[in-house]
Amino acid sequence: MKLFFLIALASLLFTACSNSGNTAKTFCDTTCKSDSFNFKSADRFGSSVSISVKDCEPDSVSWTHGAMLISRTVPMRDLTNQDIRINASAVNCVIKDTSHAWLTLNDCITGRGFLFKLPFNKANNINKILGALNSFDPKFVVDENLRAYTDRGSIFVININTDKEAIMTFKETYDIDFNKIHEVVDSINVSPKRIYVKLLKEGKEVTFEKAIDL
Repeated sequence: MKLFFLIALASLLFTACSNSGNTAKTFCDTTCKSDSFNFKSADRFGSSVSISVKDCEPDSVSWTHGAMLISRTVPMRDLTNQDIRINASAVNCVIKDTSHAWLTLNDCITGRGFLFKLPFNKANNINKILGALNSFDPKFVVDENLRAYTDRGSIFVININTDKEAIMTFKETYDIDFNKIHEVVDSINVSPKRIYVKLLKEGKEVTFEKAIDL
């Protein structure tokens, strides 16, 4: 009887350890939440951005200000082109009066970064950036007033306060899967005066650096 108990206990411990080892690591907490994400400016215009949640996933993005009769709303999937999970630790929104808002977020499953410029004027198109290199990622150091992204051949840096932009080319196109960004883009460090990027090519590090003025 004692032997049977020891065998059963060993089997239970083995199963628990096996399940623990198979648990996928995520970029941020994917615990299901139903509360919306809300951002509001502190100025007199009452500009705001809201992300609604449905079935644990971000459902739509709405933005408005006091002079708008109808809010602008778009399904989140129309922005990201894929299903994602988000967490407050990896979502940020900067609202620029009644002009536009910069919505920055990372998918908690893949770690993929997204950046959206949301104009309040319906005559202006939304700017969707699907290869954002956001500072939520600990290997991407980006000044708080800057946003960085790549099109696989260059890195672009924009100052969200002035809209000034700087570009540094990689001199060739890299096969970057934005859902597995660190397979190619190891790290970046971006300040108003400097861009530094470390890429991985065939197992070797390739670095780029450029002085800028943002």
